[in-house]
Amino acid sequence: MIYGEPGIHIDDDQTDRIGIRTLVLSQMWQPSRWPLTMAELLAETPAAPEVPGGLWFIGRQTRRATGTLRTTWTFEGVDGDGKSVTFKTRGNSPDYRFEPGFAQVDILVHPEIQSMLTAYEGTLIGDQIFWSPTLSGGVATGLGGGQSGQLNPMFGVKDWFRLEGTYIYRYVATDLAGVKSGVGRIHKGGLPGEAPNYTDRDWLKAPSPWRRRGPVFDIQEIYWLSGPGGWPQPVYGSAQK
Repeated sequence: MIYGEPGIHIDDDQTDRIGIRTLVLSQMWQPSRWPLTMAELLAETPAAPEVPGGLWFIGRQTRRATGTLRTTWTFEGVDGDGKSVTFKTRGNSPDYRFEPGFAQVDILVHPEIQSMLTAYEGTLIGDQIFWSPTLSGGVATGLGGGQSGQLNPMFGVKDWFRLEGTYIYRYVATDLAGVKSGVGRIHKGGLPGEAPNYTDRDWLKAPSPWRRRGPVFDIQEIYWLSGPGGWPQPVYGSAQK
């Protein structure tokens, strides 16, 4: 039995680092009688509480609670009326990260491959390199080489681990006007946030995942780091004006 008028209870109210807010409200209530059909029960369920315009209703749940019922409403969006900028837009968001890694790639694309072929007596036939098991004599190069009869450290080597990585920048926007801009193109700089800087490398912009969050859009810009020498310009073209 409920005495008096049950109030609205705040179960959760979170705002993340870019201004996306999730608000969960609930209220206890009691049906007029038992049993009720689902349609009758739904008709007696309390209406969702009023919230600021920047929050949109995204879900409702009703559960038994010690002889009564509790209905929970979830809202999502941003603070305020949804029109004033209370969130982090592109250019001022603190939510970005770099995920580094290694990729196993063909030794043919190593930036020092020509010097390696000379220093370690490699022979290129078609698209394959054949290394001598032992070295016939030292070759004066910056990479070293070796003495006659020495085991060749490059013998059997077909690939190498190249540093790669993905840079992700997350922000909020009121529309999707800029989501497709520069996708599939080379970016030599000017990325939002603090993307790492690697000499003789650039970035390829991938498609942006996005999600509707109330009246705004939660967007992630994704950039892939190139290998030494950059992404091939004839293939991808440049996003630079």
